[in-house]
Amino acid sequence: MYNNRKIRIITRGGLTLNIPLEEKLLKKIGSAQFFMLRYETEFTPCTGITAVTKQERRNFKRGIMIAPWCPKLKREKPQDNPITNGKVKPTDWRFKVNGLLCRVLVTTDEFVPILFLAIDGHFEGIETPYDIPLTSLREDTLLFGLAVDALLKQTASPQQFVWAADWETVPAMVLARSRHHVSLTLHNTFDECLVNEIKPFGKTFALFGTKRKENGINTALEIGMELADVVTTVNRGFAYGMRNEAIQNKVMAPHLQALMGRVVGINNAAFARISDALLVLKQALIENPVEARKELFKAQAEARALLPQEISSQCADKVIIVSMGRRVAQKLHDVMVESTRQLLRKDKNLPLFVVFTTVHGDAGSPARLERMQALAKEFPNNVACLDGRLQFFSEMMRAADYNCMPSLYEPHGGAYEGTVIPIARAVDGLAEQICALEPKGEAARMNDLWHPTNEAPGGLLFREGGKTTASRVKDLAALLSQSPSPNNKLFKEMTAALCEVLLQAVALRVKQPEKYAELVLAAIEKQEGSSWEVNLGGMLALIEEARLKRKISF
Repeated sequence: MYNNRKIRIITRGGLTLNIPLEEKLLKKIGSAQFFMLRYETEFTPCTGITAVTKQERRNFKRGIMIAPWCPKLKREKPQDNPITNGKVKPTDWRFKVNGLLCRVLVTTDEFVPILFLAIDGHFEGIETPYDIPLTSLREDTLLFGLAVDALLKQTASPQQFVWAADWETVPAMVLARSRHHVSLTLHNTFDECLVNEIKPFGKTFALFGTKRKENGINTALEIGMELADVVTTVNRGFAYGMRNEAIQNKVMAPHLQALMGRVVGINNAAFARISDALLVLKQALIENPVEARKELFKAQAEARALLPQEISSQCADKVIIVSMGRRVAQKLHDVMVESTRQLLRKDKNLPLFVVFTTVHGDAGSPARLERMQALAKEFPNNVACLDGRLQFFSEMMRAADYNCMPSLYEPHGGAYEGTVIPIARAVDGLAEQICALEPKGEAARMNDLWHPTNEAPGGLLFREGGKTTASRVKDLAALLSQSPSPNNKLFKEMTAALCEVLLQAVALRVKQPEKYAELVLAAIEKQEGSSWEVNLGGMLALIEEARLKRKISF
């Protein structure tokens, strides 16, 4: 615990603080350019947003992160609890929020500080920060908004801007807007209407009860996207997809279409630092490709030998394709399951080994896991099914040839890591990132949309064809909402398209190793070319434009 003495420090805005925090942390708060409001972090994890916030902390040196503290989150091991292992610690900073006590906790590492806000009886997700009844989650976002507002009133100056993310932080952003320039980044288009939760808060959140011109009540994102000085999303491809993909403009976010013109795509960078060894391999692939290929494939073989025996004994002479992520409708693991089943039933000698390494997602997660397990039981020599955080992730990624992402939608997606080549459905951020080798049909059209003809291919894309009909929209809605995935016409078309590209991937690795190595070179260069500093620079430039348009009283 910090001691109870209050530290005084003058911020660059002339604001005097009387807050029981260590002087070093107070100086960071005072000199920060912005406050990032995030509903999940590496210590309160859930989705791919966790990977983003982890990189933001390591690269956005002039920021401060604010997040809800989730005391009941399940940890795989007791020592993983950040309070127990000392990575997060309580402070003596406390204040009241709507009559409730709010306690501030802080991270202790060298990265951008996280100020965690703890309110007893709230933010009580167990599996994830969102794993509570929806009415409770909506109420918690309002309490988080009040807590953030109280914190910012004590610490922040008008020169510092507030950077919100997704619907959960919109209430906080709205309260801060009168004193700060505000930005809103969309990692997805999930949205909620808060009208039924605002009544206990009096007029504070009255804006969330306003009616649309046509019908219904404005949602959090409708309000946030209209009021934010800057609205961004995590990839140019998703900015396009939010307007043009039927899953967005017909199913998930038709109510946001009038505001989509405000959204600017700023690409995320890689989620892992590119290693020196990878850069050495890149140079070798350029200067001495024959010897470099030998080293590449030798490294893969050595990594396979380090995998658990039940995998290493089966995969040595096969093409390894991993299928990862949370078991949620978005990831369409069922498409990968069915495509693998069809290929192996047709050719039991196909040199293919698929590793499903997934974690719990939503309520439909058990049904998806059962499908994977049934596939592994049917083809034990070709399929492994792993449930939970992978303890040998590094070895798995060094051993694998491909990573398959048949996503229904994908704002950005971790397409590239190490030497693993991505196979992906040509949608949103995946299509924008991956320049495909010999794409066909709709995948070729998406590839042409984002990639010049002279760009080196760094992966494989597939995409079912067909026009956006009422029947297709119905199928999309069913794939988004049902688990396991319904075997509708669209599901069958996706499966057929993926089967074709999986065969292409196997043949490429087995019969054209030199071409496969060229994809690896392009994949490394893609990772080397991305930058979180560029990502931040895009936001800072937009904020400077916003300062010219809307003045804040100092």
